[in-house]
Amino acid sequence: MSFFKWLSNKLNPPRARIGLGTQKNEYALGDEVKGEIQIVSEEEFDVEQIAVNLSCWENLRKTRTVSTQVGNTQRHKQEQYWDQAKLYSDQFVVCSAARIPQGFSAKYPFTLKIPTVARETYYSVDNNVKWWMRATVRVRGRPSMETENREIPVAKQQTPPPPSQMVSKETIREVVLIPCSYCGGLMPQTSPFCPNCGARRRA
Repeated sequence: MSFFKWLSNKLNPPRARIGLGTQKNEYALGDEVKGEIQIVSEEEFDVEQIAVNLSCWENLRKTRTVSTQVGNTQRHKQEQYWDQAKLYSDQFVVCSAARIPQGFSAKYPFTLKIPTVARETYYSVDNNVKWWMRATVRVRGRPSMETENREIPVAKQQTPPPPSQMVSKETIREVVLIPCSYCGGLMPQTSPFCPNCGARRRA
C-alpha cells in the first residue's frame, strides 16, 4: 500500500453506506422501538462496534445578565440563550468487533425501550423536548460512520377511561307474566308449563 493510499484511509471513512429503519414512525411512552441497521460496503475494513443510540433532549430558553465595560462605565443587559440537557440515553450494540469484506451487504435488527416515566415530545416558544435516533459504525483506525439524527415523535401513553365512564354492555330484558288458566298463578309468557301447578299453558 502506497503512503498516499494509507493516508487517505486514515483520514476518510470507508466507502460504505449505512441506513437506519424503524417499524413505526410514531411511538408512545413505554413502547419498544424496533428496526434494522443496513450496511453496504464497497471495500474491506475492520469494525470496532455497530450500535444504535436513542436519546431525549430538552431545550429551554433562559435569560442571563451580560456585563460590558465601556470606558469607566459598566453596562448590563439581559440576553436570552438556549440551555440544553440530556434527559435520557440508551444504546443497543449490534456487534462489537467484525471484519466487513468488500461487497458486504447485511441488515441487523435492534430493539430499544422508551421508558414509561420519560418525557413525551413537546414544543413551545420557550421549551421543547425531542427524541433522537442515530446509528454509528466505529471503524478501526479510520473515522466512524454515522447516520443523520432522526427525530421520532413520542406521545403520552393512552390510559383507559375509569369504570364510571365505561359504557355498560349489559342487556336488560323484560319478562311478561300471565295468569295460569288452571290455578290462576302467575307464569312467564314464554314458559310452556305453569311453575305452580305444572299444567301446560293454553295457546
